[in-house]
Amino acid sequence: MMTEADISERNGYLISLISELQLGIHIVELPHKPKFLSHDSKLLLRCYVHNYKMILNDSDDNVFYEFKLKPTSRLNIDEIRDKFIDWLSTFEHTKIYTITLKDTGLFITGFNHHNKILKKNPYPVFAKYSPVVYYDKDRAEGIIDKFNDYQLIINK
Repeated sequence: MMTEADISERNGYLISLISELQLGIHIVELPHKPKFLSHDSKLLLRCYVHNYKMILNDSDDNVFYEFKLKPTSRLNIDEIRDKFIDWLSTFEHTKIYTITLKDTGLFITGFNHHNKILKKNPYPVFAKYSPVVYYDKDRAEGIIDKFNDYQLIINK
C-alpha cells in the first residue's frame, strides 16, 4: 500500500509528465485516483495510474501501453508523446459532460448551500479548473434545469 509520501511523489512525477507532453490533458481527482480529461474536457481518457505505473487502455480496456512514472529527466518524453498521440487518435474514449457559465469559461466545480447545516438552497460554485464531470447527459440537463437563474451550458 502506498503511503501519503509515495502518493505525493507519484503525483509529482505524473504532473511533470503531463505538463512535459504538452497535449493539453487535464488531471482531475488528485491525489488518490487521478483521472484524465481531453484538452477540451469532453472526453474521459481511457487510462489510469496504479502505484507508479501509467497505463493506457484501448477501447476494450485492454492495455495498449504502460510505463513506470519517474522523473521526466529519466523518461523518453518523445517516445511517450508519440504513444500518447497514437493512443488518443486511435481509440475511442468515454464521452463526458461538463457545465460552464456562458461566456466565462468557468466550469461548475461543486455546490455550496445557503443553509450549510441542513444543506438547503444549493447554488453552483464556478472555477476555471476541476469541473464536476457528468457521464449522463440527462443528469447534466437536470442541473441546468435546477439552476435556470444562471446561463449554464452543457459542453458536448
